[in-house]
Amino acid sequence: MSLERRPVKGTLDIHRELLVRDVPHEVVRLPRLVLAADELPEALGLPADRCVAVRVYLADEDLVAVLVRAGDVPDPARLLTLLRARTLRVADADLINASTDYAAGLVAPLLLPPEVTVLCDAAVPRAAVVYVPTGESGTAVGIPTEDLLAVTGARVAELCNASEPLIELPDLDGDPVAGPPASILLPRPG
Repeated sequence: MSLERRPVKGTLDIHRELLVRDVPHEVVRLPRLVLAADELPEALGLPADRCVAVRVYLADEDLVAVLVRAGDVPDPARLLTLLRARTLRVADADLINASTDYAAGLVAPLLLPPEVTVLCDAAVPRAAVVYVPTGESGTAVGIPTEDLLAVTGARVAELCNASEPLIELPDLDGDPVAGPPASILLPRPG
């Protein structure tokens, strides 16, 4: 029995792409292996807001990558409203792996397929450098936030801060959107 093996993206692919685009960055070898982007702050000895995690969702049938500070989770109602979607669920690991060519817990925000919508929480700091996963457990990439946003084409919005009124959240066209979301399907605890 022969199983077709898909190429997996990683550090070298990201490094090459950023070099081609002339984007300043640094590849960092982690002092220990990590299994999820939320482990980057501890591994790097940095505050969580200097590290970015990618949360992947299915909004209706469309894949959405959401860049947040390590440890943060976006508000599902805000995502539904912003995306004008009827349903939202966390994408399962198999779908994430197959769709992005990255390990599910270490999805890099770079080199995502063009059909993936990329959003970034406004709480991600405009720091000189933030660190992002590479799809590999032993490395991270340091990149200026503004360059990260430019390369990914991410749309920035208040996604994690539920204290802001939902009506003020713009949709992808920049127009205000009101109204409750239709349904949110998130995994059951346990």
